[in-house]
Amino acid sequence: MKFKTSEAIEQVINRIESGLDEHSKWVKLWNIRAICHTSFPPSYLTETSHQECDFAKWFHSCQAEDWLHQVDFESINSVHKTMHEEARQLALKIQNGQGIKEKDYYVFVNSEWSFSHQLQRLKDKITRLQISFDPLTGIFNRQAMMPILLQEQAYVQRDGKICCLAMADLDFFKNINDTYGHANGDIVLKRVADYLKSNLRPYDALFRYGGEEFLFCLPNTDFLKGKSLLDRLRSDIHELPITLGNEETIHVSVSLGVAQMRPGIASENVVIRADEALYEAKNKGRNQVIAWEDYNQWD
Repeated sequence: MKFKTSEAIEQVINRIESGLDEHSKWVKLWNIRAICHTSFPPSYLTETSHQECDFAKWFHSCQAEDWLHQVDFESINSVHKTMHEEARQLALKIQNGQGIKEKDYYVFVNSEWSFSHQLQRLKDKITRLQISFDPLTGIFNRQAMMPILLQEQAYVQRDGKICCLAMADLDFFKNINDTYGHANGDIVLKRVADYLKSNLRPYDALFRYGGEEFLFCLPNTDFLKGKSLLDRLRSDIHELPITLGNEETIHVSVSLGVAQMRPGIASENVVIRADEALYEAKNKGRNQVIAWEDYNQWD
């Protein structure tokens, strides 16, 4: 399952919850019509009823999404279709004045339970992914970092692909906290993170490394292209107006260090190199991008 932000997870969770609620209301209405022998709505009687509910339309639109495993899709889709067909057959018998057998009703009830259970399990699985995201900024946290970096390092080592890592640090962030308070410091962090995640490429990854530090993973990018991309972001952030809780607007700057992944160099060591380059950027006056390769020999 792949999500770039906690907001994307929240959207899917909310949609699944809506599906569970919609499903609960659908079952209640079916039972009321069956017990009271009142007419069923046409939507309960059509052979394509499993395709016409709002949940089905949304769920089918998600089939190609990275977060939805094919096994989960096929299992939920199958039991959803079965449940609707069983409900339709029973409704037609009731509508035609025929009795329904207790065992047939139990088959329908079991399908209904299976559908809601599988949907709840999918929701729980997605909910657990939220621990990989920083609650303040909504971007990946440090816990989610190493699996992604190890995967990119494997691509570099095995397939000869390129990737660079970058460390970023908001300049004089302590002064912002001391002057405006930590609540406004949080506003600054969130505003910067929102801008970064909205302006990176779809395949890039952004992490909150700790405090006011961010780490970038930039696949298919060497350190020269990485410097260019990051320098554009650095310049944009410096021009970015940030409105604090007291309606005062301030501007911030950011220093960045970048290093390219190399075969035989552990990803942890590439992070260290990027951090060393960040330290160099700060020593040279801040608000700039420095590559580790700028002042070190490399093969």
